Amino acid sequence: MGNLTIVTKSGAVRGMVSGGVRRWLGLPYAHAARFAAPQPPKPWEDERDASVHGPQCPQMYGNSAKRAHLDAPGFAEDCLTLNIHVPEGGADEGRKPVYVWIHGGAFVAGSGNPYDGSAMAKNGDIIVVTINYRLGVLGFVNFGEALGLPEIPSNLGLRDQIAALTWIRDNIAAFGGDPGRVTIGGQSAGSMSVSLLLQAPAAWPLFQGAIMQSGAVSLVHSREKSRTIARQYAKVLDLDQGRLEPLRTMDIRRLFEAQGVVGAANPGSIPSAPWFDDDLLPASLADAHASPSASVPLLAGAARDEIRLFELMPGDILPTRWAVLEALLNDQLGAEHAAQILATYPRTKAGRRALASDLTFLMPARNFAERHARHSPAWFYRFDYSHPIAGATHGLDLTLTWPMSGFRAALARGGRMTGERAALGARMTGHYAHFVRHGTPGAGWPSYAQDGKPVMIFNLEDRLEANPDAARFAAWAGHDVGVGMAN
Repeated sequence: MGNLTIVTKSGAVRGMVSGGVRRWLGLPYAHAARFAAPQPPKPWEDERDASVHGPQCPQMYGNSAKRAHLDAPGFAEDCLTLNIHVPEGGADEGRKPVYVWIHGGAFVAGSGNPYDGSAMAKNGDIIVVTINYRLGVLGFVNFGEALGLPEIPSNLGLRDQIAALTWIRDNIAAFGGDPGRVTIGGQSAGSMSVSLLLQAPAAWPLFQGAIMQSGAVSLVHSREKSRTIARQYAKVLDLDQGRLEPLRTMDIRRLFEAQGVVGAANPGSIPSAPWFDDDLLPASLADAHASPSASVPLLAGAARDEIRLFELMPGDILPTRWAVLEALLNDQLGAEHAAQILATYPRTKAGRRALASDLTFLMPARNFAERHARHSPAWFYRFDYSHPIAGATHGLDLTLTWPMSGFRAALARGGRMTGERAALGARMTGHYAHFVRHGTPGAGWPSYAQDGKPVMIFNLEDRLEANPDAARFAAWAGHDVGVGMAN
């Protein structure tokens, strides 16, 4: 058994071992005052117990503050921690490659804690790291510009992610990891985060590969939208220009009550999200399309029926109706281009779902891969495995690729994790782990070259398809439409 006590740059930590995997949980990678940039963690003298998760970041999904999770010990503002999963032995005699998982949750909810990386670490012979980052009103509201407070940096939640990657670069060798072979990955808001880190030059020295699962740059806010949203928060909270102290000291519940009010006032959108800030990120979506992404291998994809989850969930989270979808296309692409796109979708329920899924997740992810493939290796997939009710919906792939047990998990995935389902999950995680180790997915999956555009279709029986939905893809012509781009 490997050593369970590791000396990091901040102090010694003692982990635990189970099933051939060593784990260190709740390791502080940074600390941050409210609305301040993350700083290196404060050092400690005694050996730190790393056998339990740290608190999750305060969060609220939906617009009711009654559903906010704010209280210790489960939730706390001092939440910038990560979890490390290291397999015992394995084929790697040297340092193992590292996979850093960035969780989803619409930038308002979630945590790295529920994602147990033990199985992927052991089966793939890689180190898996999961991270927490600030969410919602604490991580993704543009108070700095709206209130004339330059001391509040932009996109704090993304800066937390970069701080975590910096800690990994500086410390992962002590755990047996290779700081020169780090792959970042995530799903939904985590995938959008990966796409943004790929466009943030400050982050580029910190990773050598990227995996995007259902999400790209278009579902974030424009700079002007971020200012508009922040001014709404300021009005609800009765904040004055140039005054930081009230934000820093007010009861945290007031901040999340304001998030609920702003969320209710902006249906079909997210009340807090990263924005194009002309600082960490490009200045606009157009600039992001024109700017180079990090020159690293990319594996990206999305689910065929992404929007079904949002049809089934309460609330108006993402656009699902013809009128809203058409308005977004017309407003951001113009009537002529909108008409060309709409002509490729039949005026049926299935056509509407395909359009909504393409607009929100699938086409932005494929467009990103298309641009990336012009300068670096890229691979693209579509997830077609269908739930009996929800179809191949958003997030269904997580139920196959991360350990989830029990009756609720079986309902979520459409059955028990056995037989063909288990085999599909193993194939997918096998490709991801191979990509982390070698910079390519497993055998039989050609790169997304400009000629042919082969796409891996994940299902109970996988297949390759050349340029699927070619007419729809051609009609979009590389353009994205984002609900956070409208002011």
